Amino acid sequence: MSLSDTQLRAISGKAYTGKPELADRDGLSVRITPAGTITWQYRFRIDNRASRLTLGRYPDLKLADARKHIPELRNSLANNIDPRVFWKQRNTFADRVTLRDCCEQFLTARSSALKPGTVATYQSCFRAHLFDAFADRKVESITLGEWIDFFDKKAVTSRVTAGAILRQLKTVLNWAVRRQMISVVDVLMLRVSDVGSASKVGSRVLTILECGKIIRELDKCRATKTVTNSIKACLLSGARISEVLKSKRADYDLESMIWTVPTLNSKTNMPIRRPISPALLEILQEQWNIYHSQWTFPAPNDLKKHGNIASVNKLVREIKPRVDIPDWRIHDFRRTLSTRMSEAGVLPHVTEKMLGHLLGGVMAVYNKHDWLDEQVAAYELWTERLKLAALGDGKVVVLERTG
Repeated sequence: MSLSDTQLRAISGKAYTGKPELADRDGLSVRITPAGTITWQYRFRIDNRASRLTLGRYPDLKLADARKHIPELRNSLANNIDPRVFWKQRNTFADRVTLRDCCEQFLTARSSALKPGTVATYQSCFRAHLFDAFADRKVESITLGEWIDFFDKKAVTSRVTAGAILRQLKTVLNWAVRRQMISVVDVLMLRVSDVGSASKVGSRVLTILECGKIIRELDKCRATKTVTNSIKACLLSGARISEVLKSKRADYDLESMIWTVPTLNSKTNMPIRRPISPALLEILQEQWNIYHSQWTFPAPNDLKKHGNIASVNKLVREIKPRVDIPDWRIHDFRRTLSTRMSEAGVLPHVTEKMLGHLLGGVMAVYNKHDWLDEQVAAYELWTERLKLAALGDGKVVVLERTG
């Protein structure tokens, strides 16, 4: 029969002549001295030997709190960690682990295994939202209600931001739990839908005529060439803006006419190979003639750095009213290329390679072919349509299917 607080209060601090040990459940029990001193213990077996771990005294450690420790102790056993070792490490950290401690130690331990862009994303989130949250409070002392209030305030500004913060927070705290820095905390039960919303999957597909309007506007504006040419390169290639801005001269092989996105810059953690179309080559050569830098699209005010995505997004915001087409963003170029080329009969595995996606299923494991010849043909078709649209040729409308 499980213990109760009523039973323990009746024993604590009073003369006691009953059984020296009373069991609760799941290995939890109390030892009681004749003077009524009650000590919590966890009984377990490791290496085929019965062992005990002292958790603390009642009433300093309440019944409900003692029971909360059992799942993490059993989890340590499941992971072949002696609960006594786990308990010692846990309590070494317990008096000083704040939210900021968890974030900083996560970055220290994980940064070398993460991409620089991922590390920068974590750092930005931590600085803006987590480092100064809850001051110097221990993570385990922050109640679920306090966390919900925290996220409710973030959601007023942006539900998507609130959801993104929760995802990163859970990554950090789960890591801290696995490192035995903290015990399992209630905030880990929250889902993104409880506090905000996930980022929406885009559905915008531009028409060829809209692409032409954007190209003509880029040709007219006075922004620096790195900014305008990087946007054009995204439209021509279907590459991510980060892949374009972080590309170096050495990534472009003009002998084989292949652009290789290295693993470091690839979202898939695999190199991406694309043909260099004549139209893209014109942009590359213009960049190399203007800027003498290792970066193909360097920051104009510091050639030792690659171009800044914030500058690109700023120009997009500026030209949107002038092109007078429904809302769009650079990432829509990828969906547009894939959709329009599929309409023109280009096979899906070719457009997937143009976008730098990994193929699904068995093909992802066994088929390492990049279909470069097929990509060349697709890029020629895509470039032809964009050039017609950029010239404002009314006949381009027949190139689009409306079915």
